[in-house]
Amino acid sequence: MITEIQKLDFSILNNSNHPENKLELDRLKNAVSEYGFLILKNSPISKNTLEEVFINYKNFFNLPYYAKNKINMSKTMSNRGWGAPEAEQVNQDYNPDYKEIFDCGPNISVKHQFENLPYYSKNIWPKELHSFEKNIMSFYQSCTKISIQILKQIEYSLDYSSNYFANKFELPMALLRCNYYPPRPQKLTTKDFGIAPHTDYGCLTLLFTDGTPGLEIEKPSKEWEAVTSSKNEIIINFGDMLEIWSDKKIKATPHRVVGTQKERFSIPFFFNPQYDTIISKEKNIIAGEYLSERYNSTYVHKIK
Repeated sequence: MITEIQKLDFSILNNSNHPENKLELDRLKNAVSEYGFLILKNSPISKNTLEEVFINYKNFFNLPYYAKNKINMSKTMSNRGWGAPEAEQVNQDYNPDYKEIFDCGPNISVKHQFENLPYYSKNIWPKELHSFEKNIMSFYQSCTKISIQILKQIEYSLDYSSNYFANKFELPMALLRCNYYPPRPQKLTTKDFGIAPHTDYGCLTLLFTDGTPGLEIEKPSKEWEAVTSSKNEIIINFGDMLEIWSDKKIKATPHRVVGTQKERFSIPFFFNPQYDTIISKEKNIIAGEYLSERYNSTYVHKIK
């Protein structure tokens, strides 16, 4: 059993001809089944690209309240646009999360049967930032490609058939988000977190950070451990949906963000399958229905 988070090399993992590929696949298997978190280095996303994406998001969160409020998701009633402070409550045992968010999803140009469902809502963009949409959606596409490649490697490492997961994302319920955590005020209590302890709801999560500490994961020993990575590395974890889909061969690990005296930006990409994907034949669990139930218990404007 591994006792620490694994750091894997994407360039080796994604190259079956590399002499260390088999070893890297074995390390991937251990990471997904025992730890539920890993760090990926040498991804195809360049450091300059990532820096530009963070700059775009910072420009958005620096907009005045009235500009952000025009695309407030409490008005759109979908997970598109801006989420104000305390708009989410991922754990009902704690106070609403102390952060702001911006969400966008796929741009699907063809007609399809799910287009009126919330997870396929049209994106909403701030009109004040002219290059914002182009930059963010280009990044979204890069995240999609990496996610499919990672799922394929997980299939290999766990001896699943080809496309056990990877061909179920033609119309993904994917979500690209930026979290903005302001400096943590002293008045906050032990019931207040940037994100309270939780497991992700969906399938696969890619997380890009600005290098500022804050993320903690619950180790197999039940102790909390800070996760640190460089700005050009990707933190990867797995959600409840993938744990169900894999019959618990893949682990969804609890994690949290405490918050510090420094502001922090992080960019998670939640990669979830097409709405009608059956993730458990035994229990007849459909991906979209499962995700709907979990999201509806999280967004404060839907709880009220």
